[in-house]
Order: sequence, then C-alpha cells, then structure tokens
Amino acid sequence: MVSRLALPSAVVGMAAGILAADAQAAGQALLVSLALAAAAAVAARLLSSRWRVATVVTCVALGAGLALGGWRGTALELPTGPGSVASLVGRGELHLVGTVVDDPRPRGSSQQAVLEDLVAARPGGTAHSIRGRLLATLPRSVPLGVGTRIGLVAAIEAPAAFDGFDYPAYLARQGISGLVRVRFATVIEEVRAAGPSEIAAAARGWLLGGLNEMVPEPEAALGAGILLGVRSSISPEISTAFATAGLTHVVAISGWNIAIVAAIVGSLLRPLEERRGGHWLAPGAAAATIAGYVVLTGASPSVVRAALMAAAMMVSRLGGSRAHAASALGLATAAMLVAAPSVLWDVGFQLSALATGGLILFAAPIERRLSAWPGWLREPVALTLAAQLTTLPVVVGSFGRLSLVAPLANVVVVPLVPIVMLLCGIAAPLGGIATALHMPLLTDAARWAVGGSAWLLLRAMVIAGQTAAAIPFAALPVVAPAWLALAWYPAIGVAWRLFARGTDPEPPSEAVPALEPLAAAKKPAAWRERAGMVARGLARPWVGAAALGLLLVAITLAGLPDGQLHLVALDIGQGDAIFVRSPSGETLLIDGGPDPDLLLRRLGERLPWWQRSVDVVILTHPHEDHVAGLVAALERYSVRLILDGGRDYPNPTYHRFVQLAREEPGGRFALARAGQIVPLGRTTTLRILYPTAADVAGPLPEGDINNASVVGLLRSGGFTALLTGDAEAPVEAELAERGLLTRVNVLKVGHHGSHSSSSPPLLNATHPAAALISVGVGNDYGHPHQVTLDHLHAIPGLRLHRTDLEGSIEVVTDGRRYQVRSRLVTDPWRPVVAVAMPIRRAVASIAGWPSPPSPRPSSCSPASPCPMGSSPIRVASARLRPRRPSFLPRPAWRSIRISSRSPRSSMTSTRSRPGTMAPRTASSAHGGWRSAATPSSPSRSPPIRSPASSILHAPRAAGRRSRWPSPTGTWRSGS
Repeated sequence: MVSRLALPSAVVGMAAGILAADAQAAGQALLVSLALAAAAAVAARLLSSRWRVATVVTCVALGAGLALGGWRGTALELPTGPGSVASLVGRGELHLVGTVVDDPRPRGSSQQAVLEDLVAARPGGTAHSIRGRLLATLPRSVPLGVGTRIGLVAAIEAPAAFDGFDYPAYLARQGISGLVRVRFATVIEEVRAAGPSEIAAAARGWLLGGLNEMVPEPEAALGAGILLGVRSSISPEISTAFATAGLTHVVAISGWNIAIVAAIVGSLLRPLEERRGGHWLAPGAAAATIAGYVVLTGASPSVVRAALMAAAMMVSRLGGSRAHAASALGLATAAMLVAAPSVLWDVGFQLSALATGGLILFAAPIERRLSAWPGWLREPVALTLAAQLTTLPVVVGSFGRLSLVAPLANVVVVPLVPIVMLLCGIAAPLGGIATALHMPLLTDAARWAVGGSAWLLLRAMVIAGQTAAAIPFAALPVVAPAWLALAWYPAIGVAWRLFARGTDPEPPSEAVPALEPLAAAKKPAAWRERAGMVARGLARPWVGAAALGLLLVAITLAGLPDGQLHLVALDIGQGDAIFVRSPSGETLLIDGGPDPDLLLRRLGERLPWWQRSVDVVILTHPHEDHVAGLVAALERYSVRLILDGGRDYPNPTYHRFVQLAREEPGGRFALARAGQIVPLGRTTTLRILYPTAADVAGPLPEGDINNASVVGLLRSGGFTALLTGDAEAPVEAELAERGLLTRVNVLKVGHHGSHSSSSPPLLNATHPAAALISVGVGNDYGHPHQVTLDHLHAIPGLRLHRTDLEGSIEVVTDGRRYQVRSRLVTDPWRPVVAVAMPIRRAVASIAGWPSPPSPRPSSCSPASPCPMGSSPIRVASARLRPRRPSFLPRPAWRSIRISSRSPRSSMTSTRSRPGTMAPRTASSAHGGWRSAATPSSPSRSPPIRSPASSILHAPRAAGRRSRWPSPTGTWRSGS
C-alpha cells in the first residue's frame, strides 16, 4: 500500500514543482509542500487507522516531491548577466567558436546544430568564454558531428514565438539562449575529445552508412529511425501518414525497442544461464547490451526511461522479489525528473511514460474483455487502446489530432517491428564491413538477401501506414485545453478501478455449460481456419524466409528494363533534377535539386531497389538548387561518368561536388563541351549543345552563372527532348545562331519558367508538343512567370506540366510515340515528330576527354565547315548498365557508328554595361525575356576537323569512399 501510494504521489509532486519553478513560482511550491507536511501531521492525529496511513503517505510524498521538483526546476534557468549568451543578443557580429553537442539535424540544404563551450570575440578584440548554448543554422556542406569544433562569424539573435508556439520557452528548456544563422563556417577540429558521446556518434554514423549501403531510400531512413532513432531524414509523407495512422511510436526509440533488444539478447544467452555462474553472467551481459544500445541511439529521454525501468525490474528479480512494473516505472520516472528536469517537456518522454502506465493498468483488463477475439487480433488492439487511453491528452495537445484507425494499423505494423529491427541490425554492420573491405560479389549477395528483406518489410510498413492514413476519417482534428489532463487522469483512474473489478479472468464453473452454445456460435469459419494455418506456417522462420526470397526474386525481375525510355522531371522543390532511364537500363541524372535527402528519396522511388549505381551524372551549373543533391548522390551511388560545365563559382557545395567527382572510384570526371555524345544504350544518346570551350573561356553572358548551363538534346529513336538547365535568352539566341535548334517533342523549360528564359525565338524554333517546368510550390521568386506561361500557351497543341502542381512528371516513349504521366494527369499517347537533324561537333577543344581535336586541315576554309567522317563510339555496355545482383546476365560489348558534322563556332562577347557586373545568384528581377541576344564577334574561328569523341566508361571499383571533409561551407540561392 505504501509503495503504491508513495511513488505516484512523489512523481506527481515533482512534476508540479518543476512546473511551478518554470512559472517563477518555486517559493509558492515550497509553501505548499510545508502545508502538506502540516496536513500529514494533523491527519496522523485525527483520522482513523483505516485512512491514516494512506493520507499521511500521500501528503508526505506530495510535499517532498513538490519541494524537490521546485528546487530542481530552478536549475533550468538560463544564464544571464555579463559573459552569458543572453548578454550578446543584438550586439552585432562576433567571431564565435563552439562545440557541437548533438547530432546535426538536416533541413533541406541547411542543418541545425547545438553549440556549447562557446568562445566569442569582437573583430580585432580579445576572445573570452561565454555561458550558455546556441542553436546554429549552417550550410549542409559543412561536415559536422558530435564533438566537432567550428568557428563562424555571426550576430546572435533572440528566438521569437510563431504560430502560437512559445519557441523561446521551448529552447530555454534545452538551455539554448540564442540563435545564429550563417553562410560560412570553418571546421577547426574534427573531434575535440573522444568521449562516450563522440564514440557513440561515430558508431551510429558507421551503422547508418552501412544501412544506407544495403537499403534504398525512403525505406533506409525509416529503418534508421526504428533501429537507431535517427529520424531526421524520414520522408515527410511517411511521417504524416504514420502520425495519421497512430504509428508514430514505431519510429520512436522507447521501451518497445528495449524489450526487443532484451528478448534477442536473452535468447542468445539462454544456453549460458544453465552453466555455472550463468545466473548472474547472463543478466549482466544483457544489461551491458541494453546500456550500450541506449548510448548508441543517443540516450533520448524515452529510451533512458525504458532502460532504467528494465534495470529496476532486473535488480528486483535478481534480489529474489517479485518484479512490479508500476513501481519500476515510478522509480525510473522519478530518477529522470531529478537528474534532468527538462525531460518533463519532452513529448517523447511524456508519451513513453504514460503509454507504459496505460499498458500496465489497462492492457490485461481490455484483453480479457476481448477474449472472444482471435489472439493475433486481440493483443495488439488491447495494447493500442490501453496506450491511447493514457496518452490522449498529450496526443491531442501536441498534435491536434486523434487517430481512429490506430488499432487496425498497429495490428498490421507492430508485428513487423521486431523482424525489421533484426534485419536492419544485421544489414547495417554488413554494409559497413562491405564498404570497408571492397568485396563486390559478397556485397551484392548481402544487399540482395539481407538488405532486400529489410527493404521489403519496411516497404510493407510504409504501404500499411499510408493505406491506413488514406481511409476516410482516419484521424479527426481535435483541439482541447491543457487543463483537460486535470480531469482526464482522475476519471480514467476511477474507470480503471471499476473496470478491473468488474472483469473476471475466468467465469465460474457453473456458468460454463450456459456459455457452450455461445462458444459454438462463435466458432471460426473454415476459411478463417485455413487463413490461420497459412499465417502460422509463414510465421515459421524457414517458411517465411523462403516466401520472402521468392517475393524478392519476383520484384527483382519486375524491375528489369521494360524497353522504353523514361524521362522524369523529379519533384524536388525549387530546383532541377532530371532522371533518365534508357530502354536498355542505362541511367542518367541531370542536376540534383537543393535538398539532398529529397533527391535520394526520389531516386529510390525510380531506381530498382537493388541498384546502387547511376551511369552518368551531369551538373548543368553550380547553383545550390542544382548541385546540393548531387553531392548526396555521389556519396550514396556509384557513378561511371560525371560531366560538369567547368565554370568556377564561389559555392563550397560545388567545390565539394568537384572533389567527390574527381575521387569517384572507378568513375570518370570530364568537362561537358558542345559536340560530345553520351551513349545511353543502343538507341538513346544525349548530345551536348552548349557550352563550347570558347564559351567557357569567354565572358559570362550578362554576368549570370545561369548562362553557363549545360544544354543537351536527348534522342531515343524518333523522340527528342531539349534539356536546357537554367540557360537564359542569350544562350538560347546563341543556340539558334549556331543552327542547333530544331523541332523537339519535349522541352524542359529553362530556369524554372522565369521570364528570362524560354523566349519566343526558342519556342518558335523548337515548337515542342509538351513542356515540363521544374518549380517549387509557393517559391519566393514568382516562378513560373506569367509572361513565360503566356508564351508557352501560345504554342498550338502544347501540353504544359508543372512539378509544383503535379509532382514528378514522367515521359515514357518507345521511340515512335510518347506519353506524359503524373499523379494528376495522364496525356494520351502521341506520335513522335521525327526531324532529320545533322549531328555536328563544335570546334572547341574537349578538355578531359580521351580524343583531343586534330589540327585543322589546310583544305578547310572559314566559309564552309569540313565534313566529318564516320567514327565508331565504342561503349562498354556491361559498364554502362546499372550494377545488378550477380545472378543477372550482363550483355557484351557493342559498337555504334555515328556520322557527325562540325558547325561553325563563334566567340561571344557580352554587351558593355556601366559599372562592374557581379555574378548574380538569382535572376528573378529580370524585366522579361531578353529579345536582344548577345551579339557575336564579327570574327569567327574557322572550322577544324575533329574525330568523334568516344566515352569509355571504366568499371566501378568496389566499395564506397569516405566523405570528403570539406572545411568550409556556404551557399547561394540559385533560383
């Protein structure tokens, strides 16, 4: 009786004391605790023996908890006065140095990190230490980790509330006093001290890299959340679906994960328990494993609570007494509130503790009430309802919604969690080892078997969550005041007393005959019996593994090339990313958008699940909204050929891309130059139209880096698509002047549909039947511009598609006809408009390519270009094709002969303008498309004969590189 009253009363008192201290009422809390002590003394004298003990224990525990909570709550006060972060808010720019104390949280092209151990100095002044923490927003290109020491120059800002959310109070409870937002940061020290948190962070990063090697996105991010608690890269679509379906707890490391780890360790150590000393050794090994797992996952409040509770129960059992779950929960919660009072505001801790209490109090009574249900359905429904009862006020107050499909969704998803944890726990270290040892065949086999199994079950979880969330009225928006908890928890306490008393685990013996007709009526039908037999058979390990293997084989065969070209404008926000898969399976990625995580998810959706290679990657120009995602693509995928326009630009993300491209194992890095032809199988080519070497060496048209964009023409059979990057009107005019524009089937509209691109001369020359605009929803640049939309709509028969309205847009063609598809519309099949088009080569030298231009023959005159002879382009098909599991056949080498012709080349110069022209990062301020193109120089370089350049793709070396430690980072807007 005493323990059942003392612990809950003490926990409630500590929570109230911490809340009082947060409200600047710690003194009042102390007075209340003294009043409770006096009330206990009075009760001890006046009440009867029946109520005396309960009242005294409750008052004393409440008073002690209130005083202790009020005292500990004062520790949450932020440092103030001279030498604190708060004293430097709004004081101008400072030179700051700090240490990263937690895993950085990516946010698109930026990342957030908490800094402490701060040193500040005025420019040219003396450095001094400052007390407190800062939340820094930094470029994604800065390599950060726990323990990294960084330097930056920034002004400290005070956080502000938004949308009714008290953001300053939220940060203050984490000890954060100010914010900094910077575009430049320098890594001073990789890891300042190799403590437990730094070692755990390194191990977590290694396992995360191994899991990424074995499982594609977006499933890899979900697996990382389930296994390691790393949820920052989980797709927003999946997070929203899981929240609607009541499955958020699946990706939150908590007692469920601890129980799974303990069960796995216990089963492995069971033979040890039978040996001498095993009674103590096995629990010790299990405790050490659980402690290591807690540290590995970042020691979040919910998992620490579960570990403390498990430790309390283990100590109780080893001591020979009966383990009491409620007492263990109370001890763990009280210990955490004393050690770290800020966990009281952690939603994960609140949900974990309350859900555990609900399971202890209500799971068994609810399950007894559902005794007529089959066991596979009864248990998960009872557990879900029990947890929802106690977490309802927190869920409604924090998320504003109540899931009605949670019991159904948990029935499907929860049984998969232990298997997914086990498979991801095997796949992650296997991937890390395979990356380090460079064993291609073993890596492919492990990826297909273990990684494929983990991917398949994770995919099943995603489909189940999204299907449950798509049910009408799956979740209801509910708004409730905070004081609801004051009435809710006493009410469910009374309900529990009535519920537990009124439920009998077994009916009396005399009532059994009367229940027999009812039991007979509830006998399951034959089809349910057969379904149960099938389910029990699949639950056997070897049968389940065989079924999983057969399903993987079927999905692998379904993912082989279908003989059609797929051109996809990926939905990656305000940026560009074009993915191409040729009829024979070769892949091409042009640009990567601004969000590395989003690009990886989009590639995972388009590539077969087992493929970790991209044949060709092209960066059109070095703006952040084109290059940021390509850095992640080079880190995650093997790439055979990487092409870059070669125009330098002050963007560290671009410099990191170049470094990674040059270090790509087994890949080639080259400069994209007009006239180059990139073969993508037997019938598909990409021909580079712009720039020439002279274009890159000359002045940048209008001083805009967008005009350095690589422009290419994709051809498959009779189908053609013009891919323009962010090229603007001067480049379009230059292409027209060089005779490189002809009618195309599909146009990728330049520069996200801005008014500076897709000028009428370009549209009139190409006359596309379909146009694709890659643009972000509600972007700040006004893209696509109404002027450009009017020009496009003026073309007869043109169908316009936009990623901000339709999502990813796919063009499918067999070379004779094509179709445009998106999630909203599917155009009818159209015949291609084949145009006889001479394939020409530019005269500029091709730096970085194996075939340099030959000297100009004397018979060529400036007036007429010299015809080019037919030259073979030899393609190593096996090397061009995506890397596949070893059991799949690889085709042999083949040769293609392409005739080419050299056009006239012109040296361009820009119009003179007053003042110095600085490179612009955004051209949304243009006053419309530029009708007057950049004039050409009257002198033209004479054409010369140059053999066709061949692209030989070297085989990819096994394994992946380590990440390039870029010391600095900044970004510039590219839209």
